[in-house]
Amino acid sequence: TTYFDILSTLAGHHTRHSLSATFTAAATWAVQKLNDMGYQAALEPITVGSGTSHNVVANRQGQAPGSRDLVIVCAHLDSVNSAGGISGAAPGADDNASGSAGVLEIGRGLASPPTNHDLRLIVFGGAEQGLFGSKQYVNALSASERAKVRAVINMDMIATVNTPYPTVLIEGAAISQAVMNDLVADAAAYTSLIVQTSLNPF
Repeated sequence: TTYFDILSTLAGHHTRHSLSATFTAAATWAVQKLNDMGYQAALEPITVGSGTSHNVVANRQGQAPGSRDLVIVCAHLDSVNSAGGISGAAPGADDNASGSAGVLEIGRGLASPPTNHDLRLIVFGGAEQGLFGSKQYVNALSASERAKVRAVINMDMIATVNTPYPTVLIEGAAISQAVMNDLVADAAAYTSLIVQTSLNPF
């Protein structure tokens, strides 16, 4: 399975509106893919207004003895047609099947090699209605879980064709400068992408 295959499957749904049956189908498919890779993955219910949707959360334990930190890689899975509501066509290939496919592709790449720290892959629901999935996830974390978080890599619209040359924008607040520097160095070492950075995150 390639990145393009995953992207095509996710964008193949008529819509991934957070409250639609097709969102649930896409989320359930993502859980199965991650479990097949060896992760401990499950649907976690969230509320979106008066309805229910889901986050997909997958875990892989690191190998370092003793205390381990946690690295989170995430994206939002839902898409929306603002005029069409739940039934409006919203395949969302760019926003944000591209980022969700990136999470699963990173999951595939990191499924076998041992890692020191714990890895958590998340695709959120309810983002387009007001970041419901991510806000509820963060609010449910205990103080000890928050203290373990070493880095969060969030991917949004990572395959859009809106620049004349293949480009990546690495964006974060000042607190994320060290992580951003590592990502810039990796992009330069392993890709031919033009790298842009921003310390003014959306």
